[in-house]
Amino acid sequence: MTALWKDEYKVGIDKIDEQHRQLFDKIEHLLEIAKSGDRNSNKQECMDTIDFLVEYTKFHFDSEEALQREKKYVSYDQHIKIHEEFKNTVQSYKELLGNEFSPKNLKSFIGTMLAWLVNHVCVCDRKILKNMPLQNIESFADTESFIKNVAYKLLTEMYDIPIKGVKSCIYKGNVDGAAIVRTIAVGSDKHLFLYGMSEKLAGVLYNKISGMILPNVDFMDDIERSALMEIGNIISTYAMSAIGDKAQNGVQFKSDLYAHEYNATDYNITNSVILEIDTDYGKMDILYTRLK
Repeated sequence: MTALWKDEYKVGIDKIDEQHRQLFDKIEHLLEIAKSGDRNSNKQECMDTIDFLVEYTKFHFDSEEALQREKKYVSYDQHIKIHEEFKNTVQSYKELLGNEFSPKNLKSFIGTMLAWLVNHVCVCDRKILKNMPLQNIESFADTESFIKNVAYKLLTEMYDIPIKGVKSCIYKGNVDGAAIVRTIAVGSDKHLFLYGMSEKLAGVLYNKISGMILPNVDFMDDIERSALMEIGNIISTYAMSAIGDKAQNGVQFKSDLYAHEYNATDYNITNSVILEIDTDYGKMDILYTRLK
């Protein structure tokens, strides 16, 4: 058993669980190379492993989709869209690393792959046998209730972190957090999400998606940064599904990571609602706004 793969990731279908395990094995192999001091001499081995991941991901998704057709899974079409988007992500990284093989790009690929895979296995794939929908389009009375739903989806449903309390205020130009993820989602409209996490909460989330320890948010490497940014992409994808953006099938996501403070001025988001979410691991600030 590898350090990255855990029995708790099993979805209860032997064939699918074994395929997931193969993917985790290969990611762990890349991780070992990335953390070694001899990356360049292992370039061909890395690229061969990435080639395997590209092809095996397609094979695995085909197997999952066949199972969903057999089970008449209620969210089959949505699941396929998620698969297609991730196949494009993996292919893009393959091309990036083929053109510019670097420790930064390799670690970014590993962090993105690991965060996406853990979330997809634990949240999406477990719903297949139970025939549970991935995400319902919901009606929210106001932005505050929408953000509360996003917080619950991220913390409690995805990562089993109870919410102790919620307090709302108006954004005045700053978001608190040791690690702050900004995600821009562009569909028929443009949407901005901010997730500000305490150091302890960022560490807990990173551990839950990777099984590894986040030593210090001030000295994160590209694996850690990429994994935390992928959390922004993942939860914002769910949020956009809830919004029901007409261009959902073609929504593009881009995340950035900031340490300790967010006061960027490239988007005008003043007077937006921001929620302070209290957990056992510190606070999370969440802001959402539809950009002009």
